[in-house]
Amino acid sequence: MSHYGRHDDLASSDLSESHLMASTSTSAKFLQLYQSLPADAQYALVENSLAPLLDVVSKPKSNLVLASAARMHKTYASMPSLNLKAKKLEIASLLDELARDHKRSYVKEKSRKEELLAEAIESVIDWLNDIWKVVYEYGTNFSKAHDCLLYAFKAIEQIGDARVGCKCSFMNMYISVKIRRSSGKVVKSFHFTGAHNLDRVMLWIWRDLFVVMLADGTKRQKSAIPDMLDDIRSQFGWNALELLLYGGQKSDDDEDDFDFDDDVDYDDDYSEEYTDTDANSDGTACSDAQCPCGSHASHWSSKFNNVCTSLRNLIRTSLISIFATSPSPILFASISDISEVDATDEDDLCEELFPTLMRIATYSPENFATALQICALHSHTDNINTLLASHSYLLRPCDAPAHQLATIILATEPSYQLNALRIIEKELLDTVHAIHAAVRNAFCHIDVQANKTELTEIMALHLEALGRRGRIDRWVGAVVSPTSDTAHPMALAALMMGLPLPPGMEGAMDDADPLGYIDMDIQDPDLDDLREDFRPNLKAHLAGWIEAGRTIKGGMSMLLKVYTVIVEMMPFLGAPDIVDEMTGRLSEKPSKVFLCDALDALWDFCRQQKRKFAKPKSKPKPPYTPNPSQASSQSSNNSGGVTFIAINNPQSCPAGVVDDVD
Repeated sequence: MSHYGRHDDLASSDLSESHLMASTSTSAKFLQLYQSLPADAQYALVENSLAPLLDVVSKPKSNLVLASAARMHKTYASMPSLNLKAKKLEIASLLDELARDHKRSYVKEKSRKEELLAEAIESVIDWLNDIWKVVYEYGTNFSKAHDCLLYAFKAIEQIGDARVGCKCSFMNMYISVKIRRSSGKVVKSFHFTGAHNLDRVMLWIWRDLFVVMLADGTKRQKSAIPDMLDDIRSQFGWNALELLLYGGQKSDDDEDDFDFDDDVDYDDDYSEEYTDTDANSDGTACSDAQCPCGSHASHWSSKFNNVCTSLRNLIRTSLISIFATSPSPILFASISDISEVDATDEDDLCEELFPTLMRIATYSPENFATALQICALHSHTDNINTLLASHSYLLRPCDAPAHQLATIILATEPSYQLNALRIIEKELLDTVHAIHAAVRNAFCHIDVQANKTELTEIMALHLEALGRRGRIDRWVGAVVSPTSDTAHPMALAALMMGLPLPPGMEGAMDDADPLGYIDMDIQDPDLDDLREDFRPNLKAHLAGWIEAGRTIKGGMSMLLKVYTVIVEMMPFLGAPDIVDEMTGRLSEKPSKVFLCDALDALWDFCRQQKRKFAKPKSKPKPPYTPNPSQASSQSSNNSGGVTFIAINNPQSCPAGVVDDVD
């Protein structure tokens, strides 16, 4: 079948009429009004107003219109029917049968689970092929095909989430998809593991849908593309838009379980080979794997290849609009990759996006941390300094990695180096104070004067001194906070319902880890703030700021200064056996594991700084002057240049120099 046969059939008969209608102002106004009407209103207008006109016009003209309608009817007679309602009923019945089979499998030894799963997936695959034929071969029903693709994705999700036991069969199912023309010729083949990867096939079909709309669609159809892209973003996420541009698979993606096969099959009515006009080309056919930009397909004609740039611009515009509300470093990199094809360098892209980024940076803590990270990745020190100077209060503990990276980049500018040192010192001290507060909560009697005196006496003892081990055990037992053996049921019930603890039970849940009851999914990002409250990652915060201090110039002196503050605040860090005993007591409490890690990291830092702090400064060696006895033993002539020193002379080695003789 020729591509869009209606164009060939109607070209000779309707060309003169179309030119005539376009030349009249009445027809132009009518078409403008017609395109602005909803689909139902358009059908009503044709049925009630236009069709009756055929009875009053001349017989030749009415016969010409009827012949054109007959040719169009013949063209679309074999077009697949995209019955969305019927497909929904079919998938629903298969899911019901899966659920019944799962229940029967408890009493029967045999299950049809894999057979039913394969039937459901095969039904979706066949439907995807029909959708592609409608949009690419027949060039119509774009909006309906778009809705069908959206439902196909939901259907795959429903099949994967069906309550039929484990998902091993679904996730490890071998899938082979072949997109065929109506003639049976294969256009594209996909081979991969896991039915969840069918979304890549859908994105490939969506790309063909959009290029056909851009090449042959009406103005109204083209205006619907941004809304369709937004539907895809809502369903798949914004990164699906970038994958759509590359046919569902980027060249740098992991292809171990995903394989694309191209069968170079051009349209019958476009016999010329495609010449890539968007990049340097040698005039050969451009396949998905060979295309320099990765956004062209091997089966496209030159007409479709020419509109690929328009599709890329639409996707880029959509991503930029997303960036204006929800910026992220990955999204910035995606926009940068797409812009590189159009020869837009990094500086031009930053000049385009950074005003928007700086404007929305203070809208939320998430935006602020993202702006810091993006500015740091592109070394915009002025923007970093502006953000930190005015809105640093927006930073949260979970934003420490972005804050640390931004501070390191800020220090690369000499004029901001001192400010960066101040930031690192402040954040280090804040982290140390947080660790100290957690220590005082776990060892509430540590500031009692008697315990302070005992700690001083213990630290004065030698590490191997008799009785030191026992005194450390007694001291830790004296300073540790009292705990309850079991959690009161009323306290647990109050915690689960989000109510405050009943009076007198405030300490009932001290030993338990509250997240152990409510954090069923450790990957749930909605509980990140709660995790930070109950289990702050003080170890990572401390290590990150220490590494930042070691990176920049002048940071080592600042770290020594912080070390003196730490030792003064928590003197027990100078004794490794005391720290071991304290962390040993804390390790018995699940809610205090984070503090054990923080104390270990803090002690390791103090140990390293103690070596540097206690390292004696090298003194200059005194000038060496030989004594008369050594001078007399030297050769009087200058021929050999060899000096002889009396070994048994007690003054042969100057003061401060060791005579190393084996």
